[in-house]
Amino acid sequence: MEQNEHKINRNLIIGWMLIVGVLLVAYFGEFLKGERTGAYMAVFSLVTAVPAIVCALLYHKDKSNPRLRYFIIGGYYIMYIFVLLTGNTILVFTYIFPLLTLVVLYHQSNLVLMMGILSFFANLLYDVKLYFSNEITLQNSRDIEIQLALIILCFAFLYVASKMYQDISERNSAYVKELDDKQQQIQRVTLQTITTIANIIDAKDEYTKGHSQRVAEYSSAIARELGYDEEAVRNVQYIGLLHDIGKIGIPDAILNKPGKLTDAEFKLMKQHVEIGANILKDNNMIKDLEKGARYHHERYDGKGYQNGLKAEEIPEIARIICIADAYDAMTSNRVYRKRLSDKDVIAELKRCSGSQFDPRIVEAFVNLLENKQIAQLSPDTVQVSVNLGEQSTHLLQNVLDMQESQNKNNQEFDYLTNAYNRKIGEQRIAEQLTEKDGALLLIDILNLREINTRYGFLSGDYLIKAVADGIMYYRDDAILVRFDGDELLCFIAGVTDENAMKTLMEEMHGFIEKHIHERKEYENTSICIGGALSSFLGRDYTVLQSAADKAVYYLKQLKKNGCYLYQTADRKKDENKNLSKNDLAQLVHVIKKDSSYTGTYNVDYPEFVKIYDFVKSMSDRNHQAVQLILLTLAPIDEKNTAIAERDAAMNFLESAINTSLRKVDIMMRFSSTQCIIFLINLNNEQIHIIVNRIMNNFYKSYDKKDMVLNYEVADLNQISEQFSS
Repeated sequence: MEQNEHKINRNLIIGWMLIVGVLLVAYFGEFLKGERTGAYMAVFSLVTAVPAIVCALLYHKDKSNPRLRYFIIGGYYIMYIFVLLTGNTILVFTYIFPLLTLVVLYHQSNLVLMMGILSFFANLLYDVKLYFSNEITLQNSRDIEIQLALIILCFAFLYVASKMYQDISERNSAYVKELDDKQQQIQRVTLQTITTIANIIDAKDEYTKGHSQRVAEYSSAIARELGYDEEAVRNVQYIGLLHDIGKIGIPDAILNKPGKLTDAEFKLMKQHVEIGANILKDNNMIKDLEKGARYHHERYDGKGYQNGLKAEEIPEIARIICIADAYDAMTSNRVYRKRLSDKDVIAELKRCSGSQFDPRIVEAFVNLLENKQIAQLSPDTVQVSVNLGEQSTHLLQNVLDMQESQNKNNQEFDYLTNAYNRKIGEQRIAEQLTEKDGALLLIDILNLREINTRYGFLSGDYLIKAVADGIMYYRDDAILVRFDGDELLCFIAGVTDENAMKTLMEEMHGFIEKHIHERKEYENTSICIGGALSSFLGRDYTVLQSAADKAVYYLKQLKKNGCYLYQTADRKKDENKNLSKNDLAQLVHVIKKDSSYTGTYNVDYPEFVKIYDFVKSMSDRNHQAVQLILLTLAPIDEKNTAIAERDAAMNFLESAINTSLRKVDIMMRFSSTQCIIFLINLNNEQIHIIVNRIMNNFYKSYDKKDMVLNYEVADLNQISEQFSS
């Protein structure tokens, strides 16, 4: 509407100036012919110029002023009355007609009626003047009648046309207003929908609660600082809300992993930008919506993902969101660190200007931060700037909030044991580890399946709850997690000494067994507790959990009911296991490289050459899969282990292998501490059974506990397929 008023006022002033210009030229011609005096021309110019100057000043002050039209008409009438009263011809009444061409712009019937009445009476007064000055004669009286009739007819027809046009205009205005209301309603619904989607995405990880909304607010503030108009700022807000929509396609296990992601997990995580872009690519309602999702992890120096764009190649909306996203990450608490201070955040933004971030956008954002023009938002205070208004919307929002709160409570705790579920519990433990050292314990109930089979699942559930209750009775300050069906995870902060840890584990084990053995059906229940200390292994949750799991596995291999603390010797075992893995990898590499093992290691391992070629040819002929297993014996204390002891252990290992294999399988000694087994046409589960059988037989017969047995598996058929492809 303002833009329309501006155009009308501009056209009126231009039209008025043209009319005045024509009159000035005509009167100047009369002045040259002596029909007009200089004084007349001066007064005419004054009468014309003063209203024009006033209207020009009003137009300059407010170009869309709706009252300006009345000043323009008033100025024209001043000029018209002057010309009418001082004119030399009866046709001066026609000077009013040019104004009619301008009045059409108003399409206001009342204004036309008022002008018609004024014009009629002005000309009537002019005719009265002529009458009293005896200038009306029989010859020109007809002209006067035509003059008045023309004025009445012109204004009457213009009134009717304006009335019709006014009705159409009012209907159009009402229709435009209805469209505007609908558009605003669509925008509100769109924003509510987008906000709901953003909340669903953020809900996949409680530590990103409100992240999308905060990024949206920060991004819109940056856009406003860069000079965007309000419509563009609103679009930036929408894009910020949906920039992470692709995370809806990423597994929760990766999004919520407490520790560092592996390379494979990070590769999968990076796909969220493509997933998000594909979801949004067909949406034309919001400009650049797809670009915000696709490119917000690109870096200004070209080292981002997925497309490696740099500098101005990256859409500006993505460069804005990149900074807002990073700012929210730096100012939010994470499981592995606390938020950075405002000073550190600004320093980091400046440090990364020109490498990770666009320098111009960094400058704008830092200016907002330093001038306190942008407030750090928290998950509980962030709100999207939209007036939902309707009571039904508020009611629905309240229902959703209540449901979300209930779901969150249900999702946090295991219904049976009232311990944290695995996802939330791991996050709580990881949080604790950022602040202090402690002990991580994995408690495994060994014969739960037997209890379920013999006494029913209700009895098995009671056993799990009894173990959980026993742990909490013993240490009510522990963070207890339902880790798996028959496993519980427990973190106790402040425990740093190995001896204190062993004492704690033994006391806890005794307390739990005493607690559960009160019921007859649980008399033979075995409990294994594996422990790990962050003061020894570091505060990485994944490392501690893996160590506790290995400690439990060690107990289960020995079929011991008790507790075991992962220690220095166990780390040595893991290192030996890695060496075993490297040995098999080297063997696989040679096979891949040469396709056949013939001619390789001929001096050191001639037997393996013959066996490999024989087994491979037989498997190809019979279309059977062949698996290669490398078993490695590693001494716990390599310096104090004699060669004779190693040879004795290898003899026990070979005996365990021979009693565990089928007749079609082949075994041979590969090195002084390694054996190789060829298994024919077995699946993974069957391989696992045979390996467990070998390890159990070995540990039963060799009980010195100075050796650890590791194994690695490779599929020869897959090796051949990879080579041939």
